[in-house]
Amino acid sequence: MKHRSTKKIIQRLMAASIAAVSTAAFAPFTANADCLGQNDFNDGIALPWTAYSISPAEQRFDTKGGSFNITIYNPGGYQRGGDSRWDLGIRHRNLHIEKGHKYKIHWEVEASTDGELATVISDSGTNFNVDPSGVWQNNASNWDQGWDNVKIIQGKNSFDSEFTATKTIEVAEWSFQYGGAGSYQPNDCFPEGTVLKFDNLTLECETCGEEYKDAKSTPCLWDPTNEMGIITPRSDVRVNQMGYYIANDKKATYATSKEIKDPVSFTVKKNGETVYTGKGTPIGYDETAGDYCQILDFSTVSEPGTYTIEVDDKDNVYTNSRTGETYKKYISHEFKIGEDVYSGILKDALNYYYQNRSDEDIKESKITSYNPKDKKSKLAHSAMHKNDTAYIQSEWIRAYGREFDGDKRDSIDVTGGWYTGSDSTKNVITGANAVWLLQNMYEMDKSRGDASEESLREARYELEWMFKMIVDADKDSVWGKDHANFVYHQAGDYRPNSFAGKTYIYDEEYMPVRIVRPPTYAATFNMIACAAQAARLWEGIDDDFAKECLKHAEDSWKAVMAYKEKWDVSDVRSGHYQVDPQFAPEGSYVGTGIYEDSCVKDEAYWAACELFATTGAEEYYDELKNYENKHSRAGVTKAFDIELSQIDGVTYSAFNNSETTTLGTLSLYLSDKAAARDKEIIEYNIKQAAESLLEIENSSRNGMGVPFKETVIMDQIGMPTDYTHAGYEPGSNAFITNNAMIMAYAYDASNADMKYLNGMTQAMDYIFGRNGLGISYVTGYGTYHSNNPSNRYWIYELDHDFPMAPSGVMVSGPASGIQDDYVKSLGMERGKVPAQKCYADSVSSWSTNDSAVDWQASFAWNINFAENAWDVPGPLPTTTTTTTTPPTTTTTTTTTPDPGKTTTTTDIAVTKSGDANCDDTVELADAILIMQSLANPDQYGTQGKNPKHLTPQGKANADVDKSTKGITSGDALRIQEYLLHLVESLD
Repeated sequence: MKHRSTKKIIQRLMAASIAAVSTAAFAPFTANADCLGQNDFNDGIALPWTAYSISPAEQRFDTKGGSFNITIYNPGGYQRGGDSRWDLGIRHRNLHIEKGHKYKIHWEVEASTDGELATVISDSGTNFNVDPSGVWQNNASNWDQGWDNVKIIQGKNSFDSEFTATKTIEVAEWSFQYGGAGSYQPNDCFPEGTVLKFDNLTLECETCGEEYKDAKSTPCLWDPTNEMGIITPRSDVRVNQMGYYIANDKKATYATSKEIKDPVSFTVKKNGETVYTGKGTPIGYDETAGDYCQILDFSTVSEPGTYTIEVDDKDNVYTNSRTGETYKKYISHEFKIGEDVYSGILKDALNYYYQNRSDEDIKESKITSYNPKDKKSKLAHSAMHKNDTAYIQSEWIRAYGREFDGDKRDSIDVTGGWYTGSDSTKNVITGANAVWLLQNMYEMDKSRGDASEESLREARYELEWMFKMIVDADKDSVWGKDHANFVYHQAGDYRPNSFAGKTYIYDEEYMPVRIVRPPTYAATFNMIACAAQAARLWEGIDDDFAKECLKHAEDSWKAVMAYKEKWDVSDVRSGHYQVDPQFAPEGSYVGTGIYEDSCVKDEAYWAACELFATTGAEEYYDELKNYENKHSRAGVTKAFDIELSQIDGVTYSAFNNSETTTLGTLSLYLSDKAAARDKEIIEYNIKQAAESLLEIENSSRNGMGVPFKETVIMDQIGMPTDYTHAGYEPGSNAFITNNAMIMAYAYDASNADMKYLNGMTQAMDYIFGRNGLGISYVTGYGTYHSNNPSNRYWIYELDHDFPMAPSGVMVSGPASGIQDDYVKSLGMERGKVPAQKCYADSVSSWSTNDSAVDWQASFAWNINFAENAWDVPGPLPTTTTTTTTPPTTTTTTTTTPDPGKTTTTTDIAVTKSGDANCDDTVELADAILIMQSLANPDQYGTQGKNPKHLTPQGKANADVDKSTKGITSGDALRIQEYLLHLVESLD
């Protein structure tokens, strides 16, 4: 090995010995004293080197055999619809180059064929052919003399070079480019099928020396403490790092790589003092978490304060080979117990939407969420698309030419709306999912007696953009004649662009033509559902807007229902778009998130539910009541179902962007238009779905108590169609929060049965740290949390001139497909890493660390519900009693007391002190019922109208405050004190 000192060889061997005993999912990075974070790939990891490709160019890579191995499948280039040689390459980012410093370079590549490549050290993301901002290229000592590519012969090639930097580059990269013919490249660098094996790459700064000291004295040397997104659990005691509510169940998990068969002893400490001692419950190996787990239950601890948990396993100490930090992994992160554990998160979570508006200058004065380690002002920026005009496309095109060669007959103004993912796309499907969730948050709060309009007003911003996406016959000669009032599916760039994450490069150099994808049945139904929902919510707040929403919904309903024979099909195929462009293809077809809609029966049901919930019109009820979908992922779904069952290993989530049955059913649950009989069925289905989720959470092999299952993943990007394995899908965190919502609804439907609230908050425990990596997946919250969600502006990780991500962003979470090049560069392989460990905290890991408006809305919904769950709810919009058995078709008549009639009763014997609702259990629901009966006696008093009212027997049971005769708020307080173990008995 050339240019490698004995000291560096010793460092390499020491790192290898650490890797042999590592408890992480993969070996740690090796530490070097040169300018690079990786040199020889002997540890099976490529990072910080990553491969990249620009569509339609394609390559695959691995690090087998101790080299970075690239196989070229499509070199790209102008004739294939690409650009030039930079369509394929590898690069090492986050380098620092200092003016006047002298550098030595060595690199080797073994090639299966003759060819050529360009290599350069320059400002990260710069097109060095048009912007001479580099310091070295193609082995020349002078930047201006290195324009000729480096010739590569078949077999082994070895190169040495020196240069003195003529400028300082704060964030530099060393890249190799070997794509197709195009600008500055007369021929393909290598033919298809070429294998390149890079190895032994070094960049040494002779001025800085061999040993890293600090960024000031040795600025060019690689900081060995840079973890670059790899997650090393700081503690094996996995807790919700935010905390636990006083009256909720409180569970943690002790997760270890080696099995501890006997129950571990653990103590809960407050301010260093032991307040509780318990024993763990061993459950064995959790395959999704990738550890042996023991459940630590400390539910009886209820005094507000800050706590830690300490397991009697003091030998479990780990030293991070990169940072040098030592973790006592038998001690948990700190957490709170109280009534305000999620304080401040909702405000931050909702500010996400303002910061992702596409047509507004983002102003510092309106930014409420930011990373306190960074300047708030850096998050402010000018609008990305202040004026967004896009060409209407007449068909679904897989890839356009280098210069836009699509349909240019008509264009429309699509200014406004949120960016719905980490690229510049604005999608009706995912946008509608987020709008519904934000509006439903408001509607649920309103049904419980208190609602803030903040989420409603934010949803309006996106909804008004969706109205711009309605086909106007006067402006669209492509679709206007036959599909007026349909809704275009998506607006965005005509082709994916690699702009190195830098916003200014996208805006100034690569701003592409914008296009509007064809109108689809799914987008139309999505808009109808959200507009109809908004119409009833804005009534009384802004009646004109409410009327506008309803008109759009009804006009588009008439338009799409005229095509029912086309979309209500029994032969569901993903290729529908080829014969009917009103069905969208899979997202991978066009290289961005599309959300294919080969079956839209569920979207039609959802839209009908929302229209009926708003208008009560029979035509919508007639449509929804006959709903039956044999193509649902849950098997056969019908009206009033909660779509949850997992068939053939597909997504285990109550709803998502493609499966919307549940959304319609939940709106009917809240509606005053639904009949008592239908409400009874809905309540039963909600609780049955919640019971299924509770069963999963509490199953004997679920170490983290998560309401989610692995799915069978097949045909992921770049994999053969017959390749399958079990794991978590992209967006797994959102599927978990979606399922948590169902348990929240069950809590509401059951009149505050605590088991459902415990299930809902336990799902949030996973999000905030009780998971396979012990990390909080919410930026800024928790001791050890995500920092770098994939975003086109929050790229501090790549360039410190840009901002850190604001607080309160929930990232997408583990994804077993190992899809993006960043996680592949960690050495992860599909099917070989436990599902909950398939994650990297980097802006470059778009498959595991992305953010999206619908995922964020699901997260915000749950935070909002958790914060409000302890408030005494107002009367629920229901007229029937929830049952624990399936509703039958038999009609029964019940006699209820006349609320205006006074009756005389004799004293009733107490059956169970505190059991106000007479379910033979004393729980928070009893205290809530007492408060309801006092606040709203017409509904919840002993002769109230609500079927869940306090009965005379319940009244007798509820009188537990012996200082006062009769029911008072003191009885409710006494029950709460009993639940918190502040009093021993209610007798």
